[in-house]
Amino acid sequence: MKFLIRVILLTIIDFVIIWIWVRQINPDPSISIGILILIPLVVILNLIIALILYFTKKEFVSLFIVNSIISGILMSYLFGKGIDRYQNNRLESWTFKLKNETYTITHWKLENTFSISESSRPGSSSEFLSGKFIKKGDKYYLSTDTTEFIIKKGYLYKFRDGSDSIKLTKIER
Repeated sequence: MKFLIRVILLTIIDFVIIWIWVRQINPDPSISIGILILIPLVVILNLIIALILYFTKKEFVSLFIVNSIISGILMSYLFGKGIDRYQNNRLESWTFKLKNETYTITHWKLENTFSISESSRPGSSSEFLSGKFIKKGDKYYLSTDTTEFIIKKGYLYKFRDGSDSIKLTKIER
């Protein structure tokens, strides 16, 4: 029972330290490859601590061996959540299908702009429209020099061919 309590306490400490570090570096998707270095780093660090404790306090060796696995899992999870947080602070997206095309609307939050791309098959898409994005109450206004669309309660209004409304699917990260 004492061992389990120590594992839980060490896991909480790991969680707090890793989460603070991830929030501080605020990882963007371009550095996601860094996880291939970070996970082995925390595992090896815990194994080094276990090795040092082997010569001083043998009762903690198994604790840090178990923690090496837990901290690797925590690093992977929290780093992924940090990337999601970064993305959510910068953009939001919706998709919808019309005929055989899949459309994606992306709201770039920091610039208050939007872009719309279309895809006829997986892995290929092309952006065909971009403009200003304005939020007023519960409505979003997407405007260019010649067009204006409205997003309200998960529906897109005034899109091609005078369609009344198109159901949007919000992309969650």
